[in-house]
Amino acid sequence: MTRRTLRGLLALACVAFGACTHAPEHEPRPPAGPVASERPALVVMVVVDQLSQELLERYDDVFTGGFRRLIDGGRWYVNATHDHAGTSTAPGHATLSTGTHPSRHGIVANEWFENVDGDWVEISNVGDSTVQIVGYPELAGVSPHSLEREGLAEWIVGAEPGAKVASVSPKDRGAVLPAAHAKGQVWWFESSIGRFVTSTYYRDSDPAWIDRFHDEVLAPLASDSVWSSQVPTALLGRSDPDTADYEGDDAGPVFPHRFAGPGERTHFWEWFERTPMLDQATLELAKVAVTEEGLGRDAIPDFLSVSLSQTDRVGHDFGPLSREQLDNLLRLDAELGAFFAFLDSVVGPGRWVLGLSADHGVLVTGHESRVGESAAARRWTPEEEAALEEVQSQAAEGAGMTPAAVASALEELDYVTEAWTHQELASGAAADSFAALERNSLYPGRAREEVSRWGVEMRFEPNFLDRELGSGHGTPYWYDRHVPMLFYGPGVPAGRDSTRAATVDFAPTLARLLGIRFPEDLDGAPLEGVVGEED
Repeated sequence: MTRRTLRGLLALACVAFGACTHAPEHEPRPPAGPVASERPALVVMVVVDQLSQELLERYDDVFTGGFRRLIDGGRWYVNATHDHAGTSTAPGHATLSTGTHPSRHGIVANEWFENVDGDWVEISNVGDSTVQIVGYPELAGVSPHSLEREGLAEWIVGAEPGAKVASVSPKDRGAVLPAAHAKGQVWWFESSIGRFVTSTYYRDSDPAWIDRFHDEVLAPLASDSVWSSQVPTALLGRSDPDTADYEGDDAGPVFPHRFAGPGERTHFWEWFERTPMLDQATLELAKVAVTEEGLGRDAIPDFLSVSLSQTDRVGHDFGPLSREQLDNLLRLDAELGAFFAFLDSVVGPGRWVLGLSADHGVLVTGHESRVGESAAARRWTPEEEAALEEVQSQAAEGAGMTPAAVASALEELDYVTEAWTHQELASGAAADSFAALERNSLYPGRAREEVSRWGVEMRFEPNFLDRELGSGHGTPYWYDRHVPMLFYGPGVPAGRDSTRAATVDFAPTLARLLGIRFPEDLDGAPLEGVVGEED
């Protein structure tokens, strides 16, 4: 199926569900920075975990920092989507990095199942037992060995062997997958020890500057064990109330959130990992990496990825319209503004180009739920959860449960809208837009869900949450696939663009901005609104 055919099917699904609202195109606004005549010295990939298009639109008018700069001075694709069904963190990052769907890059989920000598084994997306965490051999090894495609960072290094690569994130997958297989400074936060770490896939020892960072930057940031709201009084009504009963944080749903106290977490770094302060630390680490490694200092273009995870963690704990999420986004906006100003001062105005997107969206919960597929979100009951487990138990036991029989049993559950066998998907017998999304999440030998082990994929009803508190994602619905995509830098026309775009277009668009060749067999292509028509 061609990319044009797939997007046609997705457009039909949008019409059917009334969910694909097209924001009006505005007159282009001038770029916020100077226009450079030379090739950018640094390409920056920013991924904000769980930042849905709806959230960025909702708070557009209150941003004054980094989001404001990108919105006013960059190209904002307001109808961009992930075009695969398994909308979770690892597939989203790999798709943005490689320009291909999970069916081709192989990262189908955060964890999946593989059949090893007749037993189903759970596999972590970046887990690798052949490597170790530098300085901590007792921790599980991490590398990109399961990623089956090259990514943007590799394209750059392949074209310019002297190019430097750096990638930082609170999550291992958020750091590893954007860098793909390129070697460089790749760091993620490990809460069990309270440090950013790397693996022997990248290097055998820590540089001196990472120790200085932990002592001089991370330690002061972590010295405050209270997360207090910074939401101005005038904006309190823009979020759900601070007392919403669907919030799931261990410390309670109401500001301020403190580390010490009855009922709270006993491990400080686990608490810190659930606050906006970790994204601030990640951006500070990115600054140190740029400074210490000399990124963007010469004519050879370098690669920097910054994946920011706390929007996802706050969204899961409290919900996307919570007071906590508004506070987190306001803080992130300010920190991004400071980071962009840092790039101007160190790399130079007009010498860096940036793309920002998200690995997935999120289901809006609470009293203001208004996504297009359904009127309101609902959570499954213990009885509904038990019914799904019973089907899985029967499938595991065999007893004549063919893939078709498993699919039929799943469709008898009230909250399962549709189930397909892998044969139906592979043969094209299932040909609607949701089936196309499912095919884009299928990779041979890797079972994305538990039911996938028996050759079946299923789709829950819209606005259905298989969790008791907070919110989630992972479905093929518009609210989980609809993400912002913005490009900023010299030569990028400013303005909102309502053209349908896909996250597989992200990497090739950045490559074209650098003048870097990329594989011809991608699922995506450079966006004409950013780079113009190809000569």
